[in-house]
Amino acid sequence: MKLFIIEAYGGVQTTDGPIAHFTVNAMHAEDAIDIVRRSRQGQRFSHFEAAEATEEFEADEPGIIAEGEGSFLREP
Repeated sequence: MKLFIIEAYGGVQTTDGPIAHFTVNAMHAEDAIDIVRRSRQGQRFSHFEAAEATEEFEADEPGIIAEGEGSFLREP
């Protein structure tokens, strides 16, 4: 598996509003986004993007490891 940072934003009818970040264990970015989309917190958002991914590592099962809201600063 890999660790993915998923950015979620927008509501059902808008692209602005709060931004949330989820750290997710998954095999592929599409799987990570699907996990977030189905989560209780993720259902508040309509747009999802895989922002980062790590190299492969061993994990027992896919799922959300951490989540937070607010701006996300990226290093240049």
